[in-house]
Amino acid sequence: MPMNCLRLASLAACGLLLAAPAGAATSADPGAVAKTGPGPVPVDVFHPDRDSALTPAYGGRVVVHLSSMPEGLNRAIENSAVSNWMLYELHDRLVLQDWETWELEPSLCERWDTEDQIVLVEGAAARHPGAARIGPEGKERAILFGRVTESGDGYDVAPLSKGNPISAGAKVHVPQADVASVEYGTVFTFYLLDDVHWHDGHPFDADDVFYSWDIYNNPEVDCDEIRFSFDKILAAEVVDKTTIRFFYAIQYFKALEVPGDMCILPRHLYDLTDPDNKKFDAATHSHYASDHQFTTAELGDYVNDNPHNTAWVGLGPYKLTKWDSKFVEAERFSDYHAPEKGGYLDRIAWRHIQNDDSAFLALVNGELDFFARVRSEDYFGEGTASEAFTGSFYKGYFFTGTYGYVGWNTLRPHLKDVAVRKALCHAFNWEEYLQSNYHGLGHRVSGPQNYFGVGYNHDVKPLSYDFDLAEEMLAEAGWYDRDGDGVIDKDGVPLEIEFLYPSGNKASETLGLTLQEAHEKLGIKLEMRNLEWSSFLERMLERSFDAVNLAWVPPLESDPEQLWHSRWGKPELKSSNMCGVMDDYVDELIEKGQKELDEEKRAALWRELHRYIHDEVQPYMFGVNTPRKFAMNRTLRGFQAFKIAPGYSIRRWYYPAGTPGTRAGVAE
Repeated sequence: MPMNCLRLASLAACGLLLAAPAGAATSADPGAVAKTGPGPVPVDVFHPDRDSALTPAYGGRVVVHLSSMPEGLNRAIENSAVSNWMLYELHDRLVLQDWETWELEPSLCERWDTEDQIVLVEGAAARHPGAARIGPEGKERAILFGRVTESGDGYDVAPLSKGNPISAGAKVHVPQADVASVEYGTVFTFYLLDDVHWHDGHPFDADDVFYSWDIYNNPEVDCDEIRFSFDKILAAEVVDKTTIRFFYAIQYFKALEVPGDMCILPRHLYDLTDPDNKKFDAATHSHYASDHQFTTAELGDYVNDNPHNTAWVGLGPYKLTKWDSKFVEAERFSDYHAPEKGGYLDRIAWRHIQNDDSAFLALVNGELDFFARVRSEDYFGEGTASEAFTGSFYKGYFFTGTYGYVGWNTLRPHLKDVAVRKALCHAFNWEEYLQSNYHGLGHRVSGPQNYFGVGYNHDVKPLSYDFDLAEEMLAEAGWYDRDGDGVIDKDGVPLEIEFLYPSGNKASETLGLTLQEAHEKLGIKLEMRNLEWSSFLERMLERSFDAVNLAWVPPLESDPEQLWHSRWGKPELKSSNMCGVMDDYVDELIEKGQKELDEEKRAALWRELHRYIHDEVQPYMFGVNTPRKFAMNRTLRGFQAFKIAPGYSIRRWYYPAGTPGTRAGVAE
């Protein structure tokens, strides 16, 4: 489950709004679907026959709709929600967040140790047995690590982890005079499972994990959108083949989750210096000489352009068998390290259909088994009431923390004034839009944290619709119609906005048309432009836009640095701070929150950041948090609606015993 970074999704991928499904039995509990906290999640709550006693069987195939086609599955360079969701079945991670309890649990590791760190003053290392020097050149520091407790005139350090330089069972006392700083919870040692294999049969070990972290130190790897998290790791070391340790420079509230949720790459397929790499460049179809000295650029390009970004070799319960522009297919991996968690289905296919209408038609025609972008017209209308639908499918909904937004490029001269950005929002009647498009359901969002998380500030109310105020604010900012052509202008420049959205995205198109109409009344010319997904992302990341419509899929608590820190607002960076926010107070709040390990205190900082972003910066026209409406094959069972995106787990789905093509056990 996603734990650290926000993931991009098209707005339509987030679903529209909904009511309780027509025809659902009165005993269905929508509250269980919309619940905000952790706990057991009911099964098949929307299924017409949900009370039937069924025995899960193994086997069968499911076809799941894919809202957009990712460029690959290497999550280091592909920051899309859909790739992340697909990797739940095609890959594995060191730790996973339990769908229902929300607790972090070991997956590729047996366990981990968390230790504290004492940073020693210069020259003190020689006085303390077990002191180690860590960090890259220029950032090296002498440290002692273990469990740190205050004692007398200083601190005691007791080792916990394997390979700690302090002798096992020993305790080192460090007087206050030798202490530069104490950083709690900054050393993590993972103990890996020892019998895990990649899908190609190669053994998985600590070298794979170390390499997967080390690529973020290569500036040529295209990972600027998520590099910020890994920059916080000062050093890593392979203790042995099944043990790896990470050191942070300072306290970080997501310190466990960064390596824990990291997309681990098979070193033998991605690292040109690995002895098991065939040194074959698929792009030039040439072999490297055995004594070739690889440059940083060669090593980075090999990650960026690696054929295995699409010909994926992972560690998950399903192994990729096909990748093309329309289909991604996978089959059960017989050597998966945890077969009891490997799922019931034998094959999973993701089918990419860009247009929502075409996708719904494919569903009704039996070409899809699951579709989570049902439009309001179909959900509330004849589309899901027809016999063609009800005979084979049922419908339902689920909430996650996903929210849509219109992002303003604050680096553009006509959008750099916060008063202008606020006026653009005041001109949009969200309540009317929600009523006409979403039957009045859903939550308006006023800030960037997960709506159901502790960091969301529910005291901050979204900007209200006030056309007169919008007109007044624009005039005060110098925007009014000087030449009588119907378009407001300033310094001889008319106020024109290009609104970018992904092709085939009906939700974005509807929003854009409504925004266009609202802005036209103000004398603003809004030009809508839809682009194919990869072209859309390219222009967005290059800051070549005025306004973009998309959605974020935040974890239950996200690190705001990705979106708002000045470090990532520079125009030359292809980062998630595409709006170019650069504000000292924003930076201060983010940096304080990152170091704060107390959840309550940290949540207060995030709520203050929420308020400030809304009141003083307004880089987004924050949209709505809405349930996703889905349609599912009635034969499939085991659906659960989770708060963690994507809101469901395919490996929990099954066909009941007796369904043709199924069997009682994993094996034939």
